[in-house]
Amino acid sequence: MLSRVKLCLGAAATAVALTMTMMTTTAAFAATVSSLSFDKFTRDQLPAAQAALASYQGSLALKGVETFKDYKAWDGSKGTASPKNTNVGSFTAFGGGGSGHSVVGDAGKLQVRSDPTMPWGRYGTDAGQPLGGNWLDSNDNLGMKWEIGGLGKFNTLAFFVLDAADVGGKFSIKVGDTLYSNLAGADGKLANGNIQLVRIMLSEAVSELTVELMHDRTNDGFGIDGAAVGLAPVPLPPAALLLGTGLVGLVGLRRRRAATA
Repeated sequence: MLSRVKLCLGAAATAVALTMTMMTTTAAFAATVSSLSFDKFTRDQLPAAQAALASYQGSLALKGVETFKDYKAWDGSKGTASPKNTNVGSFTAFGGGGSGHSVVGDAGKLQVRSDPTMPWGRYGTDAGQPLGGNWLDSNDNLGMKWEIGGLGKFNTLAFFVLDAADVGGKFSIKVGDTLYSNLAGADGKLANGNIQLVRIMLSEAVSELTVELMHDRTNDGFGIDGAAVGLAPVPLPPAALLLGTGLVGLVGLRRRRAATA
């Protein structure tokens, strides 16, 4: 009987090891999205949005945070366009040159801005400041591509989207190969200056990821700010939990039988 218990223990340990190997192997490939939340706030609710983002960041092992405060904002003649190698990766525009009234500088590039009185409703979200600081503006392009890498392993992102879908466009997010269509604007225009807190959780940790933020028209701009990349605890999948529980039970059985032998 003891040898049978040893065999069961060996099989359970092998199964757990196999499950862990599969998890590790999967992590080497493109991660899937476990969840995406899109929490809506009005411009007047910015302090509450800031508190929600800070609370989420506090639960993470942060790999990088970017508020764009260290980049030169557009001053009427020049500024920082499509910033590369930020604390959370690189940003580029796509979809052709912007066509709205908020376009500045090179219409085919993103632009760091800091003019919160702009009538089209974007603004910075630095903690403790009502509508203050820099943000990264789409410059009325169709969207921006955010390429994350060089930060080590991560499995979660959090950031603000500012002033989405207030002119009639529909706003979507693509995480890796997963597209979340019409997260904003599908039911009509959003209020000018709206703010969305986006939190994305991956099914496993990765070292590289591409995120695309986009409108379906070029004259409906948006901004992003407070971008954070981090590592959050990921619970074991149910199969691994069951195997682990079975292994613990078998170990207890073995000890009881050894004590009575």
